[in-house]
Amino acid sequence: MRAAAASGGDALALRNTPSQRRAHQRMAAILEAAHAVLRRDGAEAATATAIAQEAGVAVGSFYHYFPNKEAAFLALYEGKLAELRAFAAATPLAAGDRRQALRTWVIALKEEELRIGFDFALFDAVHHYGKLSPIASRHAEAMALATAARARQLGSAWSDAALFDICLSAFFMNGSSWLYWRASGGYAPRAITRLADAVVAVLEPALDGSPEPPGPHLTPQGEDGLLDGA
Repeated sequence: MRAAAASGGDALALRNTPSQRRAHQRMAAILEAAHAVLRRDGAEAATATAIAQEAGVAVGSFYHYFPNKEAAFLALYEGKLAELRAFAAATPLAAGDRRQALRTWVIALKEEELRIGFDFALFDAVHHYGKLSPIASRHAEAMALATAARARQLGSAWSDAALFDICLSAFFMNGSSWLYWRASGGYAPRAITRLADAVVAVLEPALDGSPEPPGPHLTPQGEDGLLDGA
């Protein structure tokens, strides 16, 4: 099936969207191979030919779905983030102390990030390919909204705008764990627990009845993936 054309004639749009099971499996194999090549060779040195070889398919099969390697990396990156958003939405808060419930939820999200294979290669790719930035921005908005929904469940009385704003700040702290892992040369678990403790500390005012800070607050902008003040 021919994929719908992206607005503005996007050179990174899928050429064809798989509709049959075998086609889905072939495309999944290509994306898995793209991830392996990205880890092995890096974004600059990776090639479509190397991805096809890693997937065990003809290079023509690669180009049947993707116009270039950047399009494959974009689909891979977007797919991983979509998995994380789905996990965040489906993971309930634990019963008991609200701070511990939030902490446990954050730890679960971070552990899921590693479980699905989000790694240094993908974290670095967003800095190499500018086209990934809007995807990262939309993901940040969605995760901030998911966190705000959990804070609301825990009794926060702040306005939607103020709650989103502080949850967005908390989400961006996720980058600190990746920087720590980069410096330490591995995925030390202590970075996850420290992140969870920091997120709880940042959100504490929204949970303990403190007055919300005055605006303007950053607000979600949906599909544009941009943030504005309100």
